[in-house]
Amino acid sequence: MGRCLRQGPVLAAVLVWIAVSTGCGTLQRSYTAVMEGGHQALRWYKSADDDLIKRVGVHRVINRSGYASTTFETAQTGRLLDRLQAESQGLIFIGPDAAAAPELLTRLPRTPQGAINNLELALAARKAGLNAVAVASLIDVRDRRREEGLWWFKDVYDDIEATINLELFDSETAAKIIDERFIHHFEADMPLAMAGQPPATDLPTQVIEEIEEKVWPAIARRIVDEMVIIPWVGFIQEVSAGNVTFKAGSEAGLEPGDVLDVFDAGRVIQGQGGSRFLAPGIKIGEIEVSDTAGRLSARILSGTQISAGCMVKLKTD
Repeated sequence: MGRCLRQGPVLAAVLVWIAVSTGCGTLQRSYTAVMEGGHQALRWYKSADDDLIKRVGVHRVINRSGYASTTFETAQTGRLLDRLQAESQGLIFIGPDAAAAPELLTRLPRTPQGAINNLELALAARKAGLNAVAVASLIDVRDRRREEGLWWFKDVYDDIEATINLELFDSETAAKIIDERFIHHFEADMPLAMAGQPPATDLPTQVIEEIEEKVWPAIARRIVDEMVIIPWVGFIQEVSAGNVTFKAGSEAGLEPGDVLDVFDAGRVIQGQGGSRFLAPGIKIGEIEVSDTAGRLSARILSGTQISAGCMVKLKTD
C-alpha cells in the first residue's frame, strides 16, 4: 500500500483534502521502508517533534464473527496491548480498563446507520488527550478446504481463515490512518463444520491461539509503524487567567521552558458519503510550559483567541 509522510499542518491539510475529495477516509502515505524481520521497520524513522511521546487509545477488541466467546473481547484486548507495549517504548497505549479510561474505548460514537462516527470520535479523543484511537474487530472465521498434489497423489486439507479489521483514527484530522484487513490462514485441527453435525457455535480454542500468536504481533507492528511518523500534537483542556492546561506532561517528554505553537481547533469539512473531517487550523499564538506534574500547565506568551480545544505543537523554528 502506498503511503505519504505527513510533516506539518500544510501537508496534513492536503491529505485531508485528498481524502475528502476522493470520498476515502483513509490517509494514503508513501515512504521508503527498511525491511526488518519481514515487516517495515519505521521505528527507525523519527518525526520532527523532538521525539515527544504520543498517546494511543485502544478500543476493546470487537467480536463480530458470529461465534460466541464470553472472554474473547476482554482477554484479546489485553493480548493486543501487551504486543503493542512490546513493540515500542516510545508510545503510550491506553486500554479500556486503564485508570480513568475515556468512555470512547468501550463505546464508540456511531452514526444513525451504525458506522463509526469519525468526527465525534476525534473530538472525544482530543478531550481525552489521545493522538489516535485503534479499533480491532474479528469480523469473520470460516472453513477453507484446499487441495494439494497431482492426480491420484492429491490430498485434501481443511484450513480455517480468520479475518480481523484494523482501523486507526487520527485525532487531528478525524481521518483514518489505517483501514486494513488482516487475513490469517492455518491448518485446522478440526473443521468448524463436521459432516453430519451442526456447525460450531463457540469460537474454537485453536482460532484464539492463532490470533494471539500470529495476528496481534502483525497488527501491533502496523500500528507502531504508523504512529512513529505522525507528528505529536496536544489539545488544550482549560484556559484561565493567562494559563492553559491539557492532558500531557512529563510522560510526553515536555519540560518547563519548552515553547509550543498554538493552532485553532480547525474547521469541519464535509466529505463524500456524509463523512466529516477536521481541516488543520492556523497558528494563533504561543505558550511556554511551566509545570509538567500531572496535567501540563503553560503560560500564554502571545495570542488572544486561545481556548479549550485548540491544538499545540512543539515550536521548531
